[in-house]
Amino acid sequence: MLPETFAFNFISCLLLIIGLLLNGFIVIINLFWWIKHQTLQTINVIITSLGLVRIALLGIFAQFIYITVSDISLLHIGSYPETLGTLTLCLMFCSLWWGSVLCVFYCVKITNYSNRFFMRLKMKISMMVPWLLLISLVISFISSLPYGWFIYYLPIVNGTNDGIMKVNLVNMFIIISTGSVIPSVICCMAIYLIVVSLLRHTRNMNSRDSGFSDAQRDIHLSVIRNMVSFLLLYVLYLVAYVMIPIFIELKNNVSVSFICLCAYPSLHSVSLIVSNKELKNSFLVAFSCTWLLHLNQ
Repeated sequence: MLPETFAFNFISCLLLIIGLLLNGFIVIINLFWWIKHQTLQTINVIITSLGLVRIALLGIFAQFIYITVSDISLLHIGSYPETLGTLTLCLMFCSLWWGSVLCVFYCVKITNYSNRFFMRLKMKISMMVPWLLLISLVISFISSLPYGWFIYYLPIVNGTNDGIMKVNLVNMFIIISTGSVIPSVICCMAIYLIVVSLLRHTRNMNSRDSGFSDAQRDIHLSVIRNMVSFLLLYVLYLVAYVMIPIFIELKNNVSVSFICLCAYPSLHSVSLIVSNKELKNSFLVAFSCTWLLHLNQ
């Protein structure tokens, strides 16, 4: 194995482990809160859902990385079943939709637009979230079905197929783009509304009637950073996902793509924990206890 390949695989494994640990922490700590209080805040319901779907994604990526480390020849397109590809795409779309639901929830809760529809949405968003998550899951499943129908094909050589499945990259790009465009636009609109709200209130901060404090400004900035990081990491993830079959066909190293695949569900989880005060405090307590136990051994 070449040194650069080993380094890429090591980084992929490191991001994979970090992602599994952080998303597992998010799910476990919220499960503990739910058992203790018999309820969860709406924001924690969304974050827990994201944690679960990202654990599933990282589990699939772990299989790919293991094959890459053990025998790269096994990662041929023909060994990648349609069902697993459809499942991966469904989880990918679901993660994007639920991330967009999180962006919408942030937008509705922290901004103060006087629009009547917006005000009604602010009052009902908590009740709508479970239905939005469920509807998003159904849409993700339906959007991923064409992957198994129109992506793979058997090329004909001398009147017969050669027995090796290929990927139709054009169909793959169309299916992924179609499934991603609506939640991406929703996320961008939520970011735009929060930025406009922040700029508007910042201009009026010297006004006695603005009601906009430094703490609220910090909340706006934290949410914007969280949402922008989510969108950028997902775009990077999409590019890497599309490039994998191209790299395989060209017999190039796919390890760089695996780094990008693992970066999205792992690094955004870091952002979620840092931006959530309760999760951050719980993580610091858990980390301190683990470190003390390690020192006492």
